[in-house]
Amino acid sequence: MATSSTVLPSRLPPTPDADATSLLVCWQDPETRTYHAVALLGHARGEYVFKYLAAANTISGFRPLLGFPDLGLTYRSPALFPLFSERVLDPSRPDRPAMLRALNLPEQAGPLEFLARSGGRRGGDTLEVLPVPTVGTDWRTACTFLVHGVRYQPGAEATLARLTPGDQLHLEAEPTNPKDLRAVLVTSDGTPLGWVPNPLLDYVHVVLSQAEPQVRVVRANGPEVGHHMRLLVELSGTLPKGYMAPWASDLQGTGVE
Repeated sequence: MATSSTVLPSRLPPTPDADATSLLVCWQDPETRTYHAVALLGHARGEYVFKYLAAANTISGFRPLLGFPDLGLTYRSPALFPLFSERVLDPSRPDRPAMLRALNLPEQAGPLEFLARSGGRRGGDTLEVLPVPTVGTDWRTACTFLVHGVRYQPGAEATLARLTPGDQLHLEAEPTNPKDLRAVLVTSDGTPLGWVPNPLLDYVHVVLSQAEPQVRVVRANGPEVGHHMRLLVELSGTLPKGYMAPWASDLQGTGVE
């Protein structure tokens, strides 16, 4: 069921509990291969909520996603929408325990928790989901995400084999990147391991402007999990007081706040 909603300005909310997880739905431009945040997916008060970001109207080549034809409506459902439920790991799959370990998730992880960690990607697909970074009342912030493009980095494979949970990594701006001048590399002792996902770059640059953030390994996985799940990291740092994320105003009115 879709209902209209009024969108008012708001700040990024304090850290939600697992049941109120909000995710950024991202679309990959098939020409440039760049990911853009186009919508929010969340759960609150017993229902799932999907809402397009205002920015979706300005992205060249983007078309409404399957099951969500109107860019101006907020969609609500007691069950997870089919476009996303088909991306959740089936409980009967024999490789489920190994996949959950690779994502550092407990056996009882909910569907949005799984999507937040796995990215919800499928072969030949143009969609990915990312967790909305958490922000506390003291403006401390954190975000756990899969590093992009690990397979394209020379030397990354050998470095990944040596990494263990808790190891410290670093973020390095890459202003000469030919595809995105805002690109930020994730590195270990100077070895590039991959990139911060594009939709998080504005947020990450703000965190970098405050002080050196902490970036630690959550999981470094082998090639058996697939190239996009090789390195899971957690970034933590500080945001300036009053910071408003690019997607913050779109959360208002959804109940996922």
